[in-house]
Amino acid sequence: MRTWIIRGWGSVKEQLYILILLFIYRLLWGYCLYRFVRSAVVPALLRYPSENAGGSAIGRLLYYIEAQLSLSSGTDARRWLWTLLILAAVRLLATPFIRAGLLHELHQESRGERGLFFFPGMKKYGLPVLLFSAAEWVLTLLPLYWLLPKGYRLILSSYWEPAMLLRILPYLLAWLLYVFIIRLILLYMQFGYTGGTGVFASLPVALRCLPPASALSALFGAGGLLTSLICAAAGWLCPGLPALFIRQLAPLPSTLLDMWGLSAQYHLWRSKTAAL
Repeated sequence: MRTWIIRGWGSVKEQLYILILLFIYRLLWGYCLYRFVRSAVVPALLRYPSENAGGSAIGRLLYYIEAQLSLSSGTDARRWLWTLLILAAVRLLATPFIRAGLLHELHQESRGERGLFFFPGMKKYGLPVLLFSAAEWVLTLLPLYWLLPKGYRLILSSYWEPAMLLRILPYLLAWLLYVFIIRLILLYMQFGYTGGTGVFASLPVALRCLPPASALSALFGAGGLLTSLICAAAGWLCPGLPALFIRQLAPLPSTLLDMWGLSAQYHLWRSKTAAL
């Protein structure tokens, strides 16, 4: 595993310009999302009655009634919800194109080519990788057709017996493990498609690589989790300018870890494919 991590780091250094582009993209995306949430939440918070004001209990009751009426019949809530859904859809559609550019860059690097292959890769493989992502979304949501009704019944039963909530945990862990495996297998199939070795030819490779690939994903996932914990701790321990500075820099290590993890998985796939 150490070999694939080192090779993945070498690929990241070759793709430094992509790292900078994706960092700027995530920084701008986070800023736009922050401005959107702020424009929706801050006006609502400013209307909340002060605790020191007289008749604050009646004021809070009127505030809740007004909020309920706005959510049920107002156009503002629908407008914010539709805007949020559109932003989420744009992010979901952009991610496969970014991955397509990264995969094309990795394939060209492995062939000894040097150049700017990120944007040509987005154009060439963006739609096929989007179809892989759509298949991943469908396969991810498919078990919920059976799990959600069962989970709903357990949640209703837990009203009288809170210990019943523990019975949801095995189903939730099984679904998360299923999603984890599906994502890995489809990623290796994307390696095969963009590399020209074939989609289904990469399926047995993915199954053979499942233990080391899972270890790599867990390692880089732990790095991403650590980054998120540092940002959360910074906001709690030292709020203000230091927390804002750390939060603004957070997309850089998370993007670096995402690219590094993808590159390490690619070199694992390539080592097993070349051995066939």
